[in-house]
Amino acid sequence: MTKAPNTLADRIDVVATTLYGASGRMSRLAAGLGISRSRLFDYRRGAGTARDIDGMMIDLIDRECDASTERVSTLTALRNRMLDLIKEKSDAA
Repeated sequence: MTKAPNTLADRIDVVATTLYGASGRMSRLAAGLGISRSRLFDYRRGAGTARDIDGMMIDLIDRECDASTERVSTLTALRNRMLDLIKEKSDAA
């Protein structure tokens, strides 16, 4: 991030790109926030916001962090199991 995201549109873009990359980011961000894609684009354009979009994005970031932590645990367990299987195979040979 080269400049601070000062506007809501900038913050939406930064969060969307950081979480989901360049492809399909707005659709995925809208789904993660529980709003329609058209509503998200309204907020980016500066249409009146009755919701705390910044707070919603922080909650989404927290949920994504939790999901990533769970995935790391699952992948680590899988890796360890694979190492055990490989070791068992080599010990049996």
